[in-house]
Amino acid sequence: MKPETLAIASSKNYKKNQGTVNTPIHKTSTVLFQSWQEYMEADHGGDVYNSGNGQIADFSYGTGGTPTRFDLQKTLAEMEGAEYALVTPSGLCAITTVLLSLVGSGDNILMVDSVYGPTRRFCNKELKRLGVTTTYYDPSIGSGISELIQDNTKLVFTESPGSLTFEIQDIPAISKVCNAKDVPVIIDNSWGTSLYFKPFEHGVDISIQAGTKYIGGHSDIILGTITTNKKYIKKIFNTYKNLGVSVAPEDCYMALRGIRTMPTRIKAHEKSALNIAKWLEKHDKVKSVLHPALSSFSGHKLWKRDFGGSTGLFTIVLDKKYSYDSICDMINGMKYFGIGASWGGYESLIIHFDPSTIRTAKKWDIKETCIRLYIGLEAESDLKEDILEGLKRLD
Repeated sequence: MKPETLAIASSKNYKKNQGTVNTPIHKTSTVLFQSWQEYMEADHGGDVYNSGNGQIADFSYGTGGTPTRFDLQKTLAEMEGAEYALVTPSGLCAITTVLLSLVGSGDNILMVDSVYGPTRRFCNKELKRLGVTTTYYDPSIGSGISELIQDNTKLVFTESPGSLTFEIQDIPAISKVCNAKDVPVIIDNSWGTSLYFKPFEHGVDISIQAGTKYIGGHSDIILGTITTNKKYIKKIFNTYKNLGVSVAPEDCYMALRGIRTMPTRIKAHEKSALNIAKWLEKHDKVKSVLHPALSSFSGHKLWKRDFGGSTGLFTIVLDKKYSYDSICDMINGMKYFGIGASWGGYESLIIHFDPSTIRTAKKWDIKETCIRLYIGLEAESDLKEDILEGLKRLD
């Protein structure tokens, strides 16, 4: 099936659900069994729940999941081309659950320098406290990752494009090296999503998404996803259970609903964002646009080779370093662009950032002002007008 069809058809079973089109919301804490033997099997050994796709679950209690969550996980696994899927209460929770499942005291991990800020914070605070060292590496390292892998290196974490700065990593090259050394490769695939980047076709072992973003699509749920293969699912699931990770059935229902329209929504985000990015390249106050689908972008060839499309998030580098007050004037006066974290919803967003304060593996050498834009579903002409007026407020 094509992604658009799979998003709708996966987990759709009206016969199982008394004729309803959508999977019902199953709310429960206690799960009852016909016999003590059945309960003991579920609690101590029956950890594989088969719903037509490999799923792993503890169905002895409500935290182990309900049919609503299982249908969501089935859909996620099928869309990303994985054997197994799990959902978590947030994207960060998905990241931390995977990291904790694979490392222990004395271990080392390799982390891309352009990673999502809270991931860096978790490594620098919590993993460090647990005796795990983090080595940050240049996003452009490719097969050179081989030189950084030590005997105690337990994983390589990638994020492509990178948070805020959009570096495209050579995931196949990194995966080839790591697969040969039996070191798992993890990717934060929130930007490309399962529609535009197929991690398991490029040698990745574990893929993570912030389902809060494009899967939810309406800025009204917080959710994380983990998809993986048979080799790592048991380790991840054991940590998942032991941490008490659980997602409310209402959020699973909303995520399933979001998936049905995600292919259509992302095409709209992609079209408007690319048009606006090309338009901004010509503005005299814009030095460059960091958008992987632009031919002017340094990682464009890698993006074109590995990705099936682009989404709604990119950065503009302005012509000079503007004062903080001037940047505030620009951002505060926006009519359609909201000021806020996250992205992936229907509304456009804007933030200012300076990565020079956190990059450690490679110096961030852009001195000019950076503004990240998320292009929502508003009319493209209205957004252009809003941006133009905002740029006029810079002095």
